[in-house]
Amino acid sequence: MRMKTVKGNWSLIAIMISSIALFGLGSCSKSSSTTPAPVPLGGYISSDSVAKANLISYFSFDNNVNDIKGAQTGTGVGVTYTTGLRGMAYQGATGAYATVPASSAFAALQSFSVSVWYSYTSSTKPQVPTGGAQNAQGIFFASGSNPGANGNEIILEADNPSPTQFTADSVSIHHGFNNVGGAAGTWQGFTMVSYDTATSKWVHVVMTYDGPSSTYTYYENGQPIAVSSAYGVQTSTIIYNGPLPLGSGTPPTTLMGNLSFTTAPTTTLYIGTWPPGLYGVSPTLGANGSFKGAMDELRVFNRALTHAEVVGLYLNGQAGR
Repeated sequence: MRMKTVKGNWSLIAIMISSIALFGLGSCSKSSSTTPAPVPLGGYISSDSVAKANLISYFSFDNNVNDIKGAQTGTGVGVTYTTGLRGMAYQGATGAYATVPASSAFAALQSFSVSVWYSYTSSTKPQVPTGGAQNAQGIFFASGSNPGANGNEIILEADNPSPTQFTADSVSIHHGFNNVGGAAGTWQGFTMVSYDTATSKWVHVVMTYDGPSSTYTYYENGQPIAVSSAYGVQTSTIIYNGPLPLGSGTPPTTLMGNLSFTTAPTTTLYIGTWPPGLYGVSPTLGANGSFKGAMDELRVFNRALTHAEVVGLYLNGQAGR
C-alpha cells in the first residue's frame, strides 16, 4: 500500500508539472506578442527616417520653437500652438514670430532642401491685394548678419497674385534663395513663385536645390509642380548665374553650381515673419510679413532630396508619423 501511495503521488506531481509547463508556455506566448511594426509608406516607416543623416534643422513645434536637430533654443513672440499633424503645431497671428540662432551647419550649405506643412483657413490666408498692396506672409527665412541685405539666403513665404489671377482657394508661394557668395557681377537672388490650394487643409511643400547639377525643384503634396521664374514655367529649373545662352554676358554665364554663404554666414532663422528691413520694408522685427496660418514639421536638409524622399515625407506626414 505504501508503494502504491508513493506511486500515486508521483503521478499527481507529474500531472501538475505538465500543467504548469503548458500554462507557462501559453503565458510566454501572450507576453512575447508585440505591436506589429508600422507598414512603410513610400519606403519609410516615419518622417524621421527620411534622409536622417542629412537633416540639419528640425522644428516639431510641440509647444515650443526650438530647433531639435540643431540644438538651438528659439524665442517666440506672440506665438500660440494648435493641433498639428504630429502633436502640436505653430499658430501664427499678426505680430507673432519666432527667431532661432542658426546652427553652424547652415554656413556650410552648398545644396539644401526645406520641407514644411502648413494650413490656412479662408480668413487667415493672404487676401486679394487692394490698391496694389501686397499681403505677403513670411513662413521661413535663413538670414545672414545683415537681414536687410542678406535676409533671404533661403526664402519661403505666402502671397497672393493680382486680383485677375486670384481664385478662391489659391495661395501664391514665393520660394528660393540668394547665393550671397556667388561670383561678383553675376545674378545671385532667385525667388520663384508657385500656386497651390491650401484652404482648410494641410499642404506639404518642399523646395530643393542641388548645387552639383544647379537644379531647383519645388514640390507640393509629393509632386513637383510648376515654377515661374525668369527662366519660364517648368517643374524643374536649371539655375544660371547670368543671362542665356551659356557663355554670353560679362562675365560669361555659367551654371550656378554650389551655393556659398561664407561671405555672410547664416546667423538667424526667422519663422512666421520677414527679417527686419528685408526688401526695404519696416526695420522693426514683426511689423510686417506676419504668417497667420498654422505650420508643422519644419525640416532643413543639407542636400537636395530625391522625389522618392519627398513622397516619403508626404505620405508619413499625412499619416501623422
